[in-house]
Amino acid sequence: MPEPEVTPTPTEQQKPAETPAENPAERVEDLPEWAQKLIKDTRKEAGDHRTAAKAEKDRVAAILAAAGIKPDEPDPVKVAQQATETANAAVRKLAVFEQATAAGADPTKLLDRASFLTSIAGIDPTDGAAIKTAIEAAIAADQTLKATRAVGASTVDTPGGPGEQGQITEAQLAQMTPEQIAEAHEKGLLNSLLT
Repeated sequence: MPEPEVTPTPTEQQKPAETPAENPAERVEDLPEWAQKLIKDTRKEAGDHRTAAKAEKDRVAAILAAAGIKPDEPDPVKVAQQATETANAAVRKLAVFEQATAAGADPTKLLDRASFLTSIAGIDPTDGAAIKTAIEAAIAADQTLKATRAVGASTVDTPGGPGEQGQITEAQLAQMTPEQIAEAHEKGLLNSLLT
């Protein structure tokens, strides 16, 4: 009589042979000898670099301490550079205020523009002509940077003198806008020219 067929239980089933590609080694000791040596050498080299970097950091700290410089204090050279840059920026802004009026620009609007600040960053703050040129270039590129007159303000000088007080001269009239001429006419400031 034939023997009944017995099915193996799951624990008794044989697992298929695993290839190295399916189950890579999880420990260095499971790797081939040449790979183990490579990993150990690399780890040693990295450790040597860390040790050398720490030794160099300690050496620099000792030198700084001997010179009376505390390592956690800011670098005096960097502090001096930052102070110089800050001072130059302040002088540059002052130069913009001084030159803007002569160029017919609004200095506040100019200094609010990052593009303008970038354009003057490399200019020597004491070079007024270069600052003025940069201002003129900015105005040419953007007319909104021009200075605007306050409402009701007049650019016409009306000096008193002999004759009628505050009368406008022909030279002043030539510089006036049509609105200013109309206003001056209403106030009677053109009487000396109309007679």
